[in-house]
Amino acid sequence: MSAPAALSRLSSERRWWLALGLVTLVAGVLRLITLSTVPDNLFYDAAVRSMGLSLHNFLYGAFDPTARTAIDKPPIDLWLQVIAVKLFGFNSTVLKLPEALAGTAAIPLLYDLVRRLAGPLSALCAAITLTLLPNSVITARSDTMDSFMMLLLLAVAWLLVRSVQRRDMRPLLAGAVVLGLAFNVKLFEALVPVPAFLLFVWLCWRGEGIGVRLRRLAAAGGLFVAVALCWMAFVSLSPAHDQPYAIGSTNGSVWNSVFVFDGWDRIVKPAAPKSFSTKSAAAPLAHTAAAPTTAATASTVHGIASKPGPLRLFQYSLVGYGTRLGTLLFAALVFGLVALVPLLRRRLRPPPQASAEQLLGWAATLSVALWLLTGYLLFSFSAHTQPRYLEAFTPAVAIAVGAALPVVVSRARDLFGVYVLLATFAIVMAEGAAETASGKHGYLAIAIAAVLAVPVASYVALAFLGRVRLRRWPAWYVPLCATIGTLGAMLAMPAVRDVLLIRDHSGDQAAEVTLGASIVGPISTFLLSHQGGTRDEAAFSASTIAAPFIVLGAKPVLLLTSVNAQPLVTLTQLQRDHAAGEVRYVFTETVCKDVVVTHAACSRAMQWVRTHARDITAQAGLPKDSGLLYDLDEAPAT
Repeated sequence: MSAPAALSRLSSERRWWLALGLVTLVAGVLRLITLSTVPDNLFYDAAVRSMGLSLHNFLYGAFDPTARTAIDKPPIDLWLQVIAVKLFGFNSTVLKLPEALAGTAAIPLLYDLVRRLAGPLSALCAAITLTLLPNSVITARSDTMDSFMMLLLLAVAWLLVRSVQRRDMRPLLAGAVVLGLAFNVKLFEALVPVPAFLLFVWLCWRGEGIGVRLRRLAAAGGLFVAVALCWMAFVSLSPAHDQPYAIGSTNGSVWNSVFVFDGWDRIVKPAAPKSFSTKSAAAPLAHTAAAPTTAATASTVHGIASKPGPLRLFQYSLVGYGTRLGTLLFAALVFGLVALVPLLRRRLRPPPQASAEQLLGWAATLSVALWLLTGYLLFSFSAHTQPRYLEAFTPAVAIAVGAALPVVVSRARDLFGVYVLLATFAIVMAEGAAETASGKHGYLAIAIAAVLAVPVASYVALAFLGRVRLRRWPAWYVPLCATIGTLGAMLAMPAVRDVLLIRDHSGDQAAEVTLGASIVGPISTFLLSHQGGTRDEAAFSASTIAAPFIVLGAKPVLLLTSVNAQPLVTLTQLQRDHAAGEVRYVFTETVCKDVVVTHAACSRAMQWVRTHARDITAQAGLPKDSGLLYDLDEAPAT
């Protein structure tokens, strides 16, 4: 290569990386701006507070300060939050910082991954898509684990590509280790892309014998299993008195919590309803309305759950998967199908006498399609899902859009390509019109999409009619503008949603805590000033109710129940602890109307408390006889 050509190529590469830097900067702003205004995930924040108190709590993922209970999954991600708060202090921004940084770091990693497979234009389109994808933005702004898991999955994919390119086993084994870490972050959610990963390496090793391929995969699989199960094995092999009760399990075992509660039950067991009525277990107090309700949690707080089905991820009501992901998922499926047409004509076989680069692209195309299909089917038909879970396949959506869009634009010379582009803009405009009708500023998206559609419409007209030759511009210039214009029009509505969601301080909480500061503050002040010589600040009817008190006071608490009122402390144990002077007060968030065993407010222990203890809520400065705080040392009023 001549010196001028080399310099020209270097300059072109620098422009791509400069564009990536700008995109990454936008991603960082969207994920880091005003983090302190996003509602905290008090369930996991309580665990971070407790884990920072001792090395034992840190290693075991303790939920409460005395480590009698632990969170329902390995604490790998929470370790990062503990380190962050130790360095910068315990506050709302720092708690969310690791996830926001992970979501930002995923952008350049995705770019380099796609660049190796489909070139810089596709890579930049994929990076822009992930940057503005509302589901990824909001998830990264919340103190849950999903954004960090997504970053690890992208790292696995990157290592697999490097392994194939170098014909080296070491990146493959490193990918197995990283996948094991991802499993320790979000368990089976991290396994969604595994079929696609296996297909990719299997196809890329076509020249090897079946036995060789199986041995390599077996070695990587064994390493993955060892890393994935190492923390659970450590907990299980510890002395019994060191093992906390795993919240969510039916027997306290971490294995039951991981493989049943966070595993099989997520697929086949619907989420427990959150609504209350005259026939339900408990009636909520008016004070709970003071708790912040976000767009992400409003549906579940009111007991509305999305029903499994093929259209679940495209609905624009209830949980709102359509506003978070649905439009871009539809584009990924349609554009991906267009890109797959040449492969379908060859029955998914590689081109004859294909080069190593073509074989890599062929394997990557089929693997991304499988990743996309696996995520769509799993999250569409599983019994229990949440918007944040979709991070397990949002990279596949971004890759599919980014890699397929240039192919679709290149097909603008035929009638089929024109139809695809027109359908894309019709969807964008219809979506913006629907948002405008609902008063959500969809007109902004329509205006943006209309402006960005100009270069696309011009290119389609020129390419399809073929009557004008653009001699003044390079051959790549107009297709590039058309590609970026199409992508910009598609992302106009998601960009507006990002701004609105950030403005509304929306978050993605994992466990709903319905207690507002107007309740937690006075009750916590009263308990801390009247605790006396008791070991526990109070006994709480459920872990989600104790969470804000742990965050605020970091004092030992006694949890009466786990998920679905699974008893953690029997009535006999509660009576014994009270007799020994270890607990005096009991707190619950609701009043039990009709006894339902699956509700914490109606557990046997709470029934006994209401019968044998005095309601002292008024002494804490809250409405009298509202059934929040009970004193076991005083008999009920006659």
